[in-house]
Amino acid sequence: MELIQDLSAISPPLSGFLKRHRHRIKTLLSDGTRTDTFVVDYVDRSPHRRDAVGVIAFLRAEDPLDTIVLLREQVRYPPHVVLGRATLIECVAGIIEGDEAPELAALRELYEEAGIRAEPAKAKRVGGWFFPSPGILTERIAIVAVELEPGALDGPLAPPGDGSAMEEGAELLSMSLRDALAFADRGGTGDDLQIQDAKTELALFRLKRMLEAEP
Repeated sequence: MELIQDLSAISPPLSGFLKRHRHRIKTLLSDGTRTDTFVVDYVDRSPHRRDAVGVIAFLRAEDPLDTIVLLREQVRYPPHVVLGRATLIECVAGIIEGDEAPELAALRELYEEAGIRAEPAKAKRVGGWFFPSPGILTERIAIVAVELEPGALDGPLAPPGDGSAMEEGAELLSMSLRDALAFADRGGTGDDLQIQDAKTELALFRLKRMLEAEP
């Protein structure tokens, strides 16, 4: 990745897609006392685009660990700042628009990012909402499992994308759930394939739990 310009010093904290808020607050403790005043920073999006969905698309197998999952290697700038590596492996994911149901957002993102259409009946919430970084972000994420039809991953896939430059050059990966969990376990070690994204690791484990609980 090539840095063209650092706009940090000239960009007001509330001007961008992500907005940095700074509040002075006190905490009311359980004994009725209040703490000293302190400053809290947090990052927010517009309220109608605050939440997001992680999509774990899968092809069912008799052994849950043989289930094939669809992942995506795409450009992520913050990890590049830390690691010097431009891409990260993640599940399909995106922002929930307005009052859109997480299941419908998952189906839309699956089409935009993987070129795959699936029926609403194939989308299922797994687990509850979670905050990926509650000390910094207001964003909540819902994980949705989408069962794919046999053959859905055969041949080249042609994602239409959403028009963002961040979407260009992304590559789709399919692998067994067993391998994906192993790559999550080794995240951050060596040069082998790694999964270092928290929502993706959580999505993989929730899918495993869901499949193992089925009769």
